[in-house]
Amino acid sequence: MTDVKEISEAMQDQVLSALKVSQTAIVEGVRTWADTVGNIAPEGLKVEAVPGLDALPDPKELMDAGFGFAEALLNTQKEFAQSLLAAASPNGSASAKPVVKKS
Repeated sequence: MTDVKEISEAMQDQVLSALKVSQTAIVEGVRTWADTVGNIAPEGLKVEAVPGLDALPDPKELMDAGFGFAEALLNTQKEFAQSLLAAASPNGSASAKPVVKKS
């Protein structure tokens, strides 16, 4: 009988692999689109020509801040789940194993 943990890990690996393939295709598509539009757009329509663009926050800094918050939020939720599991487990032991019925 295959272990549930092994099945779960295999599924997670497949999902992550598919996600990476999809992300790569999207990045390449956007890169191709941006290169094409950048080469054919008149100078007045290029991003660099947008008035006030330099006053906006740096997109990379905004992205990093958003992911930093998401990471902190996920860590907080993980700590909460671990505490909840420990509180609900016998003797406060979070590593309680399920009871296996013997035939």
